[in-house]
Amino acid sequence: MAISYATKAHLFIKDLNQSPFNIGTRVVLEDFQAEQVAELNLRYGNPLKNQSEVSRLMRLVGGQPFLVRRALDELTAKKISLADFEAQAERDEGIFGDHLRRILMSLAKDSALADVVRAVLRGQPCPSAESFYRLRRAGLVIGGSTADVQARCQLYANFLRRRLL
Repeated sequence: MAISYATKAHLFIKDLNQSPFNIGTRVVLEDFQAEQVAELNLRYGNPLKNQSEVSRLMRLVGGQPFLVRRALDELTAKKISLADFEAQAERDEGIFGDHLRRILMSLAKDSALADVVRAVLRGQPCPSAESFYRLRRAGLVIGGSTADVQARCQLYANFLRRRLL
């Protein structure tokens, strides 16, 4: 039997020792590197026209696999330019709107964690290791410690700044 779940499930789990997700073999899908995104772009028929556009997409979504796939799907299906895509990416009605709203709703259910996100968006460290690891496991932040924490990607940072600050 296989159980698959998104990182967002970790936002709701306060005690990981009581989680149904801490059994079995854990497989973590790491963020794509620029070379991998360039390869995916090629497989999608090159909706990103050059390395500069691949770099711009990487800055926006940080190599997060779900966001990269959605972006390439949208660019290919709608045949829009990267500039047009970037202009609508973080809008509520944009391609990532449902995903971004789910993150916001999850944070609304945990005001203490929302306060931590606000601090991170202001460039402050996480106040505790627990909040840092919860946010990192949820896929919202990156960094090796509470001191060097930052939003996982520009898309998340821009959207959450607009909504939480």
